[in-house]
Amino acid sequence: MVIAAQSVWEFGQADNATGCRDILAKASQHLKKCFFEDQADIDWLVHQQAHFVDEVLQLLWQKHLATEATLSLIAVGGYGRGELHPHSDIDLLVLLNDSIAETPPPALSTFLTQLWDIGLEIGHSVRTISECRQLAEDDITIATNLLEARFLFGNQALFEQLQQLTVSTKTWDNQLFYERKKQEQIQRHHKYNDTGNNLEPNLKESPGGLRDIHVITWVAQQHFDVRNLQGLKSKGFLAESEFEILQQSRRFLWRVRFVLHHLAGRKQEKMMIDHQRELAKQLGYVETDSRMAVEHFMKDYYRTVRAVSQMNALLLQLFEENIILADEPRDIEPINRRFQSHNGYLETINSGIFAYYPYALLEVFLILQQHPHIKGIRASTIRQIHAHLHLIDSRFRADIKNRSLFMEIIRQQKGITHEFRRMNQLGVLGAYLPEFGRIVGQMQHDLFHAYTVDEHTLFLLRNLRRFSCPEFNDEFPLCSEVFYQLPKPELLYIAGIYHDIAKGRGGDHSVLGVLDAEQFCTRHNLSDYDTSMVTFLVRHHLAMSSTAQKKDLEDPEVIQDFAALVGSVNRLNYLYLLTVADIRATNNNLWNGWRDSLLKQLYHNTHQWLEHTEAQAKSTQEKSHKKYQLALEKLTKMGWPPQDITTLWHTYDLDYFLRHSVEEIVWQTNGRLENPEQEPLILVRPHSDRHTLELFIYAQNRQALFAAMTASLEQLQLNILDAKININGDDSALNTFIINGAQQRYEDIINAVSKQLANEELISGYKPQLIPRTTKLFKTEPVIKFTTNIQQNHTVMELYTHDRPGLLSAVAQVFLSHQIQVINAKMVTLGDQVEDVFFITNLHDQSLNDSEQSNLLTDLKEQLLL
Repeated sequence: MVIAAQSVWEFGQADNATGCRDILAKASQHLKKCFFEDQADIDWLVHQQAHFVDEVLQLLWQKHLATEATLSLIAVGGYGRGELHPHSDIDLLVLLNDSIAETPPPALSTFLTQLWDIGLEIGHSVRTISECRQLAEDDITIATNLLEARFLFGNQALFEQLQQLTVSTKTWDNQLFYERKKQEQIQRHHKYNDTGNNLEPNLKESPGGLRDIHVITWVAQQHFDVRNLQGLKSKGFLAESEFEILQQSRRFLWRVRFVLHHLAGRKQEKMMIDHQRELAKQLGYVETDSRMAVEHFMKDYYRTVRAVSQMNALLLQLFEENIILADEPRDIEPINRRFQSHNGYLETINSGIFAYYPYALLEVFLILQQHPHIKGIRASTIRQIHAHLHLIDSRFRADIKNRSLFMEIIRQQKGITHEFRRMNQLGVLGAYLPEFGRIVGQMQHDLFHAYTVDEHTLFLLRNLRRFSCPEFNDEFPLCSEVFYQLPKPELLYIAGIYHDIAKGRGGDHSVLGVLDAEQFCTRHNLSDYDTSMVTFLVRHHLAMSSTAQKKDLEDPEVIQDFAALVGSVNRLNYLYLLTVADIRATNNNLWNGWRDSLLKQLYHNTHQWLEHTEAQAKSTQEKSHKKYQLALEKLTKMGWPPQDITTLWHTYDLDYFLRHSVEEIVWQTNGRLENPEQEPLILVRPHSDRHTLELFIYAQNRQALFAAMTASLEQLQLNILDAKININGDDSALNTFIINGAQQRYEDIINAVSKQLANEELISGYKPQLIPRTTKLFKTEPVIKFTTNIQQNHTVMELYTHDRPGLLSAVAQVFLSHQIQVINAKMVTLGDQVEDVFFITNLHDQSLNDSEQSNLLTDLKEQLLL
């Protein structure tokens, strides 16, 4: 509803800072009530907030500076536009007459101090007109602020002189202003990975945020002398429908920002994940059977910023034609009977092309792939695409010509990343593949998935594409090598498009997505073999990462089972590439050297198994013996007598040699030989990259050992990624940990572990003073599963729960109380969730019976729910 303008003095009278502070607080609460209870119009609210501040500033100005005719108070920035949110900055310019430039009146300082006293977030500058002109010439940000200057109080003639000198007589050339603003936007977008579809987007600065609307208005104001979107529409640069899209988008973002400021109690532009649920609730979103309310809200947000990004790109290109290219001669290059290049941009030969030839809606992207010198699609043609999207219907999708065009696009050797992203941006991809359209803007509300499903999919395609580019061969050498062996790379891209297509439908998306992928393959006349490859990849796209991270890759049975699932080297190649690209596209912090090394190890082990190049390695005993011999040879070459080595190994069992690499065996044995009397012996070295360390602890086995080791590492805020524990015949323990996390000196790690091992009766888990803000938000009941490995006589315990500081040492304490021995462990952290696997036995080296499992389960759940 629209409410008439109000005065701040309706909430009381004031003649000092305390009174003004109280009145502004009451006015803010009034606007909050208008929003939440009266559903007031957001445009009115943000302008009313600015009006309230105007009135308070006027009162204080008149109190302190009413008689001063040599200065003027001017609003700039967002406040200059007359727009204020609950905790927005209030940017002011105090404009001085040159005659008092050196000695501003003392009352000015008192005035500015009172603004801080009443709680206003003031940003101010005090300058003369000539200083403003000079600074505006040197700094485009100041020039932009002055474009939005609004007179408040004081000497209006000064303000008019400033306008004449900086706005009417422009401080920046129009062409240079446009180029700088566009470059600023490019750099700003880079900070957010060039996507507005981040887990915690910035309402103002992210691509598609409010700043992208500001850029449009700034350029329009500089060149076309219009102050707002309405002015652009009147100039003919915005169609009515485009104007409505931008207006609605801005109003949506303003509503979100208004609520966010109130939720945070301060200026806040980043939508933190712990604010998103409350934002959804206060904006009226409700939960449905398939989605949380916050997921409905965020989907609307992501679709809104996509619309803003589309309009921003369209208008900036129109501005470029009218500002940069206005005086250049037309350079027309015919492409075919439907398209031509116009000054470097692709355009239709006439506005009726898409109506006469609907297949051109796909052809445009193929042309861009085949002509990489073309800079993009001309704005007029983008508008035509928007106007003809309705032609991409079931009849269009059934047309063999369109199906062939789509397959031709996906088979191109260049331009796949750019054109699929452009197809999604323009709505063509979601129209041609309705199943893809359903995941546009869809976010999973957790800390693991950093992007919307569609954005994640496009990042995955980019990663796959980079494997094929020679210039990126050094980035992932094995992936590049494997990619060149693929007979049909397009099958990998199709699987990439469909691997998460069923997210958000409920159920297992890997299973549900197979049907969509199969239907796509059938529609596009793929052979049964190719269809089988695509559906296999969609169904099992998580299998390789799960196996690598949760299972013992030195166990031949694990490799045998995974090889049986994959079935061929060709499938293994496709799956390996898809897995690497998928992990890297999920979350920037997810990929690390440890995961890389695990996947490489699984790939090589499985490849050898499938190729039968190491048949002898398929025997557990023979594989252990081979490592034994190789390590013995290396250590002998290092100068150690074979007798000393074999004596040391006398108490080791074959399992140790099976589960450790030759390099690990050599390093650990060399350390023990160099320190024969030291117990405990603690060694540290770099592992797969600079962020990952390998820790070896040799100590006498006892009940509290695992609890002591994990507690000491967590106290140092180190994450345990992997643990291998071998008990020797002399009851000593060989413990290998892979760790990462907070940077620590090797000496600090060694000292901390030594100290804890010497004081096992004082073991305590890591309990941080500050609990992460998301811990309570995502707290879920733990899921614990037990299975028994009959051949190796141990129990496998899988733990799925929310992550928290000190989690592992808490589990270790429960193990200690139940006299559980840990012989191996795999730790996987996925955002806010952990998926840990422990290989355990009871005190008698036996797998746990039903009673032991039940008792352990009860105590673990009790401990983890504290």
